[in-house]
Amino acid sequence: MKYEIRPVLCGAYQENAYLLLPEGREDLLLIDPGDDDAALARAIEASGRRLGAILLTHGHFDHMLGAVKLMAEAGVKCYIHPEDVELLTDPEINAYDSYCATRPNPEVFEAETIGDSVELCGLRFQVLHTPGHTKGSVCFYDAENGVLFSGDTLFHAGFGRIDMYGGSGREMRASLRMLFTQLPPETKVYSGHGPETTIGAERGRYYL
Repeated sequence: MKYEIRPVLCGAYQENAYLLLPEGREDLLLIDPGDDDAALARAIEASGRRLGAILLTHGHFDHMLGAVKLMAEAGVKCYIHPEDVELLTDPEINAYDSYCATRPNPEVFEAETIGDSVELCGLRFQVLHTPGHTKGSVCFYDAENGVLFSGDTLFHAGFGRIDMYGGSGREMRASLRMLFTQLPPETKVYSGHGPETTIGAERGRYYL
């Protein structure tokens, strides 16, 4: 299914949330709603759609704080890899920054866990487990449309930090190698921070 992708810049960390608007439907899928309730609300209202579900690439605060209010207001579910569930309510391990966050760290966050694939709002993604930034970091891959939502695994000219809880340089190297060898070079990459890129453009920067 075809869909429109609308990025929403969130919070002090300039995190990229993404609204996915499937053709011919009244709902939308939201990936990584960061720490900016107002920006997310404006974007959803401007879309003319209702929120159908939320996907998280990992459990760091700058990628999930906005989900708390949206889940309560819209009555929707949020999905995350099981190895990152522990991050959602623990500020000691989810990189919560009290100096810049606009919301308190959630005390309760009821998320559903995902496996190797997920289908929501009429859209189907392969869930690629890409540890390295966190233990449960994932990328959402749509082979039909040649799109990858990479979270903090892969950026334009960079990758996510490996020095925080659950991080691993060895696992990040393996995750990047997997992306670069298994995905077509023309795959468009929508990352958690920074501009979009392609697998081919990023592959050329590394010796893995």
